[in-house]
Amino acid sequence: MKTFVIGDIHGCFEQFQKILEVINPDLSIDRLIMLGDYIDRGPNSYLTLQKVSNLQKEFGDHHVVLLRGNHEQMALDYLHNPNYRSHWRWNGGDSTLADFQKHGDDLANYEGFLQGLPCYFEDDHFVYVHGGIRQGIHLSQQKASDLLWLREEFFLNPVSEKKPVIFGHTPTRMITGAWKPFRHQNRIGIDTGCIYGGFLSAAVIEEGVILEIRQVENHSAA
Repeated sequence: MKTFVIGDIHGCFEQFQKILEVINPDLSIDRLIMLGDYIDRGPNSYLTLQKVSNLQKEFGDHHVVLLRGNHEQMALDYLHNPNYRSHWRWNGGDSTLADFQKHGDDLANYEGFLQGLPCYFEDDHFVYVHGGIRQGIHLSQQKASDLLWLREEFFLNPVSEKKPVIFGHTPTRMITGAWKPFRHQNRIGIDTGCIYGGFLSAAVIEEGVILEIRQVENHSAA
């Protein structure tokens, strides 16, 4: 069994389709883990959310693990309190609402789905999270806000976790100056900025070893 881990999609549905073709997982056997931020900023949040949810329905949550990103959390915050929209709008929420409206659907219909997305996943070899984890705190005791939003406090801190952590959220160019995966000690960042004209990345893992990280470039982004 292989594990495939995909970084932040942000409504880049075309690139998402392409990366699935490139890695070609057999989801009757393999596991696909997505690190959140399926929506906002990009042109096709609706189709992206439909695709990931349908994959999970078809193959089950053992083979398709969908994590919550901070953008899914902002969408939930808006659905719970419409006055939150001003903050979400700055982060691309308006494009998501407009895209759902264009397809004759309402994001509110997906509140239960979004609410059910876990904030982390752990297997025998890695921890997977959208934002980061706080040092010295057991995974089960981590705050959701840290799992979704942490940046420098996580990836610049000395290593203490027993397992490597694969994360998204922070575009790697903010860390390395380039759209390539970030690897330092036991942190692996794979948000390679697809929505900003970078790449959508997918790590390919077998028996606890990252064999490669495949990428699809977004030529259409401004």
